[in-house]
Amino acid sequence: MKVKPDIRAITRLVPREGNLVQGQSELPIDPQLAAEAAAIIAASQNHYGGSEGDANLRKAVAAKIAKYNSIEVDVDARPFELMITNGGTGALIGIAHSYLRGKSALVFEPYYPYHRRILEEFGSKTETFELDAATLGFEEGALLARCRELKDRAEFPLTAIIVCSPANPSGKVMSQTELEAVADVAKELDLLVISDEVYEHYVTGENPHTPIASLPDMWERTITVNSFSKSWNISGWRLGYVYGKGDLIAPINNAANVIYVCPATPLQAALSRTLMSDDTYYTRLRDKFDGKRIATSEILTSLGFDIYNSGSAFYLWARIPEQYNDAITFNEMLMRDAGVGMTPGSAFADGDDWDAMVRICIAREDTMLEGAMEKLRGVLS
Repeated sequence: MKVKPDIRAITRLVPREGNLVQGQSELPIDPQLAAEAAAIIAASQNHYGGSEGDANLRKAVAAKIAKYNSIEVDVDARPFELMITNGGTGALIGIAHSYLRGKSALVFEPYYPYHRRILEEFGSKTETFELDAATLGFEEGALLARCRELKDRAEFPLTAIIVCSPANPSGKVMSQTELEAVADVAKELDLLVISDEVYEHYVTGENPHTPIASLPDMWERTITVNSFSKSWNISGWRLGYVYGKGDLIAPINNAANVIYVCPATPLQAALSRTLMSDDTYYTRLRDKFDGKRIATSEILTSLGFDIYNSGSAFYLWARIPEQYNDAITFNEMLMRDAGVGMTPGSAFADGDDWDAMVRICIAREDTMLEGAMEKLRGVLS
């Protein structure tokens, strides 16, 4: 396997005002959320909680899932159908520990590197299914053939398909037809589906966000992972959630109890008071990021980038200007000459088809994005 660019190492090499590398939101925290957290911490509500998470936050999250995903989660069910986790990463670690040791999961390439890294740290293996380089689409027959091949092998048999929609790094929003294709393959081969939906509130295109758990007969075989890190600008708080059929969630809760004990209790309590208090929050978030996407894409296109129309707006996935073919070398030039960094596409792939691609994180203040675009103009115009 070829050496991949290290996203965190690249981040440390670029000044903050030129950091389009790391996939986190650097926008300010919601003032109400900050005030609630300060008050709860000052009141000394800082002790252990249940491994499944704060009861009030679980209720708020269930209400959020019902409103935005049209899925009814029973917060009173035992075993738990919903638990708060230490970020989406904590949920994925619990899944890997509980279901995937000595087995494998399929990821769509280009893929989120931590989907692979987490699994391999916990004795599992990831296998890739490469998407079409131009459209990031796939054929159901090819997916079925690949999964059948992996399921039937003796070592690390395929147990799960990981769906990430909208996707990190590309932002691709899977269509209803594509999700149904994944569901059909999972049902035919009796596979688990792990659905990473962290970027659901950044969907701006014609394909709406559809949770795969909402498709017919998929609740029974889907574990859905989500996080507050991006949408609430609190990546350092490490709060996320996971939900699904109680029998699927119970082993994850057992693992979390041992590995983490519980998520941060005062931060959960603060979020429980804020999460569903503003009906316009997620609409305003989407519109704000769509504005960033449009403005940034126009400038980058004028500089020779070919922007993929992903249907979402947290990342831009782009082909670098046509006179360049190696995004690693191109990015090193940008960091040196402009003080601006991106993430080369090879960080998200095993194959060579993505070597001229970059992921650009636009979850930054508008003034910072504008300054970074000006610096790129100075080098690329």
